[in-house]
Amino acid sequence: MNNDGGSDLAANSWPGFVDILSAVVIMFVFFVLITAAVLYFYTITYKAKIEGQPEPVTQVQDSSSSAARMDELERENEELRKQMESVETRSGQGGGASETEVVEDVQTVAQAFAAQSTEQQVMTSNEDLSLVLFHDPGAITVDSNGEARINEFIAEMVEKYGAENLEIEMNSPKAANAATQSRAKRLAVARMLNVRNTLLDTTADRANIQLKVVENEAIEDSDNWTRLKIRIRQ
Repeated sequence: MNNDGGSDLAANSWPGFVDILSAVVIMFVFFVLITAAVLYFYTITYKAKIEGQPEPVTQVQDSSSSAARMDELERENEELRKQMESVETRSGQGGGASETEVVEDVQTVAQAFAAQSTEQQVMTSNEDLSLVLFHDPGAITVDSNGEARINEFIAEMVEKYGAENLEIEMNSPKAANAATQSRAKRLAVARMLNVRNTLLDTTADRANIQLKVVENEAIEDSDNWTRLKIRIRQ
């Protein structure tokens, strides 16, 4: 009887073990499923936050960089305007303009930014290392064709002589048909400043760029031009 009782006890223990093992496996699988679901939703949320950040940050950086560049150009242009006016005043060319004349000059220059209606003619010379950019009468802007030709010209000079060896003298004449000498001078300065701004995108050293308004001078029967003349440092 003892042997029979022991055999019955041994035979009856197996179903209980299977039930316990099944319960443990089911609980483990349930825990894994819950963990996977939580991690899945957390990953989706995290990716959405990360992917949404770079583009706005880049746009802010780009706009900040552009604004800083525009502010720098405005400050430099204003300083150059003052220097040109100071030189003209000391040289005794022209008297003081009235307040009305100054206002008219400013309005004329502002309107001239949109006055270039035809493709700008560009003339280069390898003999005297110069480039002449022609403007429409009253216009001061540099169009895309003019910018491309200026960039090509400067790149060629830099490749031949090196950026550190280039001295750029920029000239623009007083237009003969301007109402006043002051207005003619302002138009010439505005043209040179726009061309100078184009040069800032090249490898030319801005410290080696000089601006000078010249008296009435015709090139190709026109006094609406800006000239870049390269001098090579020895």
